[in-house]
Amino acid sequence: MRRKSVLPLVGLILVLGFQHVISESPLPKDDQGECGFSSDEKDSCALYCYRSMKLGLAYIIELKETIKILEENHSESEISQLNKAVKNLQSKIDQQNMQIANINDFIINSVNRQKEVEEKAKTQTEIDNFKRQVEQLIENLENVQRQAAKDKEESSAEQRNRNREIENLKDKLAKQKSDLDKAIKDLEAKNKEFEEYQTKENISSNKIGELNSKISSLKKSLEESETQLTDSNHLLERQLNQTAQNLIECREKLPKPSCKGLSSGIHKVETPGLDPISALCEGDIEGGGWIVIHKRFDGSVDFHRTWTEYRNGFGDKEGEFFIGLEDLHRITNSQTYELYVQLEYHNETFQFASYDNFKIGNENTKYKLKSLGEFKGTAVNSMEDNLYKAFSSFDQDNDQWFLNCAEIRGAWWHGKSCTNAALNGKYLNREVDDVSSMSWSWSISLKSVQMLIRQK
Repeated sequence: MRRKSVLPLVGLILVLGFQHVISESPLPKDDQGECGFSSDEKDSCALYCYRSMKLGLAYIIELKETIKILEENHSESEISQLNKAVKNLQSKIDQQNMQIANINDFIINSVNRQKEVEEKAKTQTEIDNFKRQVEQLIENLENVQRQAAKDKEESSAEQRNRNREIENLKDKLAKQKSDLDKAIKDLEAKNKEFEEYQTKENISSNKIGELNSKISSLKKSLEESETQLTDSNHLLERQLNQTAQNLIECREKLPKPSCKGLSSGIHKVETPGLDPISALCEGDIEGGGWIVIHKRFDGSVDFHRTWTEYRNGFGDKEGEFFIGLEDLHRITNSQTYELYVQLEYHNETFQFASYDNFKIGNENTKYKLKSLGEFKGTAVNSMEDNLYKAFSSFDQDNDQWFLNCAEIRGAWWHGKSCTNAALNGKYLNREVDDVSSMSWSWSISLKSVQMLIRQK
């Protein structure tokens, strides 16, 4: 009975001893590596298990001696207390068993992982070697391809050179053959000519006498022909001079493409889209080449005209006149034209205003002033307010004022407040300040004015 009660105490001592052994043999730390993956020659986990078992066997031997002493010396009360402690420690023993099982699983998994890693490392090494071999093969293939391409190119170039040489030789042979055939034909022709010459020579000998007599008669005829030819030359010379004069007169009558290069005066001028017109050309102002479209200087022509008259034009080109809005529209829309306005005041001073792109619309737009271009001149830029305005006459009010500006200042491209330029106003033979007068800068009357256009 005493021995049976001592057994729990022995078990408790055995457990405490085993815990002591485990605590005396710690697991490897992080700097030693995981079990099965250490860089040391010996596996640290195997070493740990070996040390623990060795200490455990030594402790069991010691426990046997201790059990004998406990059976002889301890009382029943002490054994009872130890039994309670043994029960409390039984659960800890189970936990320790679970930890030991987990350690065993960990060791097995570590070993398996080590094998897998070794196999993967071996496989990766083989893959790397294979990649290097493939890369080397690719490099060798590229070198071979480059060399093959180079050899092919050299071979192609050599073949092309040979082909060219062959073609050159063929051309030379063909030319030599052609020259030889030609020489043979020439030789045959000359031989035939020689035979014919011999025949003719025999015949000619018989005719020499006849020819001598004919020569005498021909000399006489020649002398008569020379006399007739001299008379014919004189007649032909007179006819050529008359033809040249006729051409000059005809050229003068033919229409010119523009006034460029023509002297001041009336000429027939062609413009695109128009029949040839009789135009007054100005060849002295600013390099010449101008077509005069508007001219006033003595008041002999009344400019207080209807819409129809301004559309068709009026006056005399040898005096005062206006070319007409329809012709002006067609001319300025055929090409780019510049406008030059020459102004003369009653104090004998001159001013000018020029615009480098003058163009007006058709009758459907009321001959709107479509473009003026850049201004330059010694006069005021009085037409800048007329841009994009319709033309107005006393019988057709197209301005934007409440009254008809053409009734006051004459027909023009009037706007909201009429215009500063009134070149179709009343002609006054003295200098006055009158808004109804022919003027450029609002109301100072002018002595003369002419408007000119020229192709740019």
